[in-house]
Amino acid sequence: MNFITQTENSVKSIEIEKIKDGEVSEYLVKIEFEEKITPKPISIIWHEPVVDIFSFWSSKCGIQHNITPEWNSRKEVSRTASGMPLACLHSKADMNRITVALSDPTNPSTLSSGVVEENGMAQMRIDLLSQLCPPMESYEVVIRIDKRDIPFYDAIKDVRKWWTTLGYECAYTPDTAKLPMYSTWYSFHQHTIPQEIINECKIAKEYGMDTVIVDDGWQTDDNSRGYAFCGDWQVCQSKIPDMKSFVDEIHKLGMKFMIWFSVPFVGFESKNYERFKGMYLNTRKGARASVLDPRFRQVRQFLVDIYEKGVKDYGWDGLKLDFIDSFELSEESSQDFDKMDTVSVEEAVQMLLAETTERLKKINPHIMIEFRQSYVGPAIAKYGNIFRVTDCPDDAIFNRESSLGLRLTSGTTAVHSDMLMWHSNDTNEGVMHQLLSVMFAVPQISVRIEDISNDHKKLLKSYLDFWRKHRKTILDGELTVSGADAGYTMAKSKKDGESVAVLYQNVIYRKESTTTEYVFNSTGCDEICVVSDTERSYELYDIFGIKYKEGKILKGANLLELKCCQMAKIF
Repeated sequence: MNFITQTENSVKSIEIEKIKDGEVSEYLVKIEFEEKITPKPISIIWHEPVVDIFSFWSSKCGIQHNITPEWNSRKEVSRTASGMPLACLHSKADMNRITVALSDPTNPSTLSSGVVEENGMAQMRIDLLSQLCPPMESYEVVIRIDKRDIPFYDAIKDVRKWWTTLGYECAYTPDTAKLPMYSTWYSFHQHTIPQEIINECKIAKEYGMDTVIVDDGWQTDDNSRGYAFCGDWQVCQSKIPDMKSFVDEIHKLGMKFMIWFSVPFVGFESKNYERFKGMYLNTRKGARASVLDPRFRQVRQFLVDIYEKGVKDYGWDGLKLDFIDSFELSEESSQDFDKMDTVSVEEAVQMLLAETTERLKKINPHIMIEFRQSYVGPAIAKYGNIFRVTDCPDDAIFNRESSLGLRLTSGTTAVHSDMLMWHSNDTNEGVMHQLLSVMFAVPQISVRIEDISNDHKKLLKSYLDFWRKHRKTILDGELTVSGADAGYTMAKSKKDGESVAVLYQNVIYRKESTTTEYVFNSTGCDEICVVSDTERSYELYDIFGIKYKEGKILKGANLLELKCCQMAKIF
């Protein structure tokens, strides 16, 4: 491999040594500086022929597919608090062509690729230490390049396994984190009314939801959105006179109780705002809040003490820790390094989360901690046991792409959908498209169930009944996807002789010979094509899960009149 290096640092030496040969190659990069310095970015560049490369798979796990020119290259930005150092180029047939990953997901880096117009080559570029890092005399990292002709999703899963061997294990995930949840965000927003939430949870429990997440609003009587009143984290007495009683009532229903925190924000209107002057990373004027600097021990202690006290005093079963990716340096950030434990924000974030999880697990070993895109990488996975898709209300495509992408990169961490909501007048099929988009993630529901139509209630109950019955197959099975360039045309999970599949576009479904298969039609059409190697039986179920037809599938291609959002059982 012909690597080119670029740097503005005073460097004694840069060595790149191949330490593993073959279709999966590994290169050890060793950098020695002339003296202990705060390094500027170091670039490593090489070129690959664009042969049978059709699409770009982004570790951002969202909608981002097209190949771009070198002067506007796709970038995967990674650090502890955001993203992961992983990028993949693949063929139209979903086969891996080049998957690149780094052994260091903690220090900031950027992976990019773009086509060189003059020769049709892909310029691959890695920028190491691309944001402020602690002073160092040397640095080492391994570049892993996978060119195997295997499904791209297997190449991505293998990167996650590789990171695990390097010490980036996933946190323990309790079973409750793998069961459907009710979220108050889209259904209540900041209007936190305990009795109304309890009433919703009574229904939610009957429908198969085992945890409620009480979102923003519990800490302030201001309902104008924004974060001006965050930072004191006192229960708003006008809304919740008795938090312990509120939690106890939820527990009596047989549900767990999680609560939201915007971790870094201290609002302009909070009592604590003056207290932390000089200890902010940046100011968010639009949010009317500033971002705390975790490099100061007193900042970390303040936050961890709040979480610990809440779990002890109120019996919270989990925390939704929001906006961790906002921990980011700016020109405002303090340079009073003598008063800090570390000059690295990324190291400070790990220190904060390590102490948080250590102290909370002493109170409750099964504590649930939710993180949200984009802080879903391997460096942070040891602290959170739920990775959720970022906010995308009523956006089935983004929810689908992100939840499936997170499934490929998250190992044993529970992957959750963004909260599902829909208009009360939406069609039954419109609602089912939302639900089917997140079949392979743990669903979070955020509609007022009391207010939706009877049809919507029936299909929600039917969907969650099916999901819970088959969740071991759905969550723990072997997940395969196809049509990544089109936002995934199909996804399927298989385990112990059973499979669950969802068709998202009008594609051919190939029946396997040894499994009982549940196939959902989320294509928008009223028929699917099933190819089978033998004669099989089938049953058709309507949108509410009621069987209405049965018959035989013949060997070869079969046009099955399965209407939109309905399910076929093939056996």
